[in-house]
Amino acid sequence: MKQFFYRYESNIDFSSPVFAHSWLLRCMPRQEPFQRVDRALLRVSVAREGGDELILPVSYGRDAFGNAVQTGYVSGAHRRFSIVSEGVVSQTPYRVCDTAHGMFLEHTALTLPDGDMERFIGETFDRQECAMEGELPDGPVLKKAVSLCWAVHGRMSYVPGVTTVNTTAAQAFALGRGVCQDYAHILIALLRFCGIPARYACGYLIGEGATHAWVEFFDQGVWRGLDPTNNRLLCHGCIKVAHGRDSADCPVNRGVFSGRAAQRNTLDIRVEEV
Repeated sequence: MKQFFYRYESNIDFSSPVFAHSWLLRCMPRQEPFQRVDRALLRVSVAREGGDELILPVSYGRDAFGNAVQTGYVSGAHRRFSIVSEGVVSQTPYRVCDTAHGMFLEHTALTLPDGDMERFIGETFDRQECAMEGELPDGPVLKKAVSLCWAVHGRMSYVPGVTTVNTTAAQAFALGRGVCQDYAHILIALLRFCGIPARYACGYLIGEGATHAWVEFFDQGVWRGLDPTNNRLLCHGCIKVAHGRDSADCPVNRGVFSGRAAQRNTLDIRVEEV
């Protein structure tokens, strides 16, 4: 078992004061068979007009997918919304023994493949080569999933700013560029087309950076993690906070407020082994 410290810090600065702000977060790790939450702290605050900080009360619950959610509301005017989530998790190798609901075989608006993607599947399986880090267990589903992950990684280039949260798998595939969310949506679309249950997962990756997205696929009673952005079968160091059918089911931070303000969000995320 390995232990990891994580810290997620988000600061949203508004160009003018906002108020009546409702928010929903998924920034605390899930309890999973491979992941035990040893310590978890959350601090949510706003900076008011005079510059003083107000710590906000937080309500805790679960969404329809069993993800931990944190919600709250602040009525008064403020110019900054800040979140700090940190703690320690212990992990065994990434695997979740469970069942697979039929929804994870159904395409969504964000994961619907087109003809080019379907042809890409056939071309992938016609090739024999496939390179991925680590020694892989055997099995036809695993081999298909790993081959598709490798192919998506080779097809796509990681380029921030060319897609949005609303970009579909088919659109990103046609571009050949995108970020981890796009890589995950494309792989999910391909896996489901092949009859392999797949779901979108997100959280924090070891190192420093932004939130990360990857794919879980179902194989003989076990959900396994695949990271097409980095072309690897997941084992340790990927702290899972949520999963769903696609990214729309499990955003890390979502809110609504009154006011005509532009937003600037800065993220600071760190994961390290302890």
